[in-house]
Amino acid sequence: MNTMRKMPHAVVKISSTSHARLREIAKAEQRPMGEIVNDLIERYELEQFWKRAHDAVERLRSDPVAWNDYREEALMLQGGSMDGLDDEPPYYTPEEEEEILAEHARSQGG
Repeated sequence: MNTMRKMPHAVVKISSTSHARLREIAKAEQRPMGEIVNDLIERYELEQFWKRAHDAVERLRSDPVAWNDYREEALMLQGGSMDGLDDEPPYYTPEEEEEILAEHARSQGG
């Protein structure tokens, strides 16, 4: 008995070249093409999130007064978020923290 649940599907038109590449990836990874497309969509959405975040920071940096206000406020709040929360579980998973730090390093040119 096949335990995989059938998912509703829709037809998406892509070039024959892209379809062939997708088929090769699916074969190499032994995964359904739909799963790979879903992963690519999630990756694209994450990339777009970080692009919007970087763009927002750049807009803020382009206004010296607003950037200075932001930095002063950040310094004022530094460390305050952990006040009295020593026994609280972390907000981010270690994997999420690693991703955030890596993205920060990339944004700083590192």
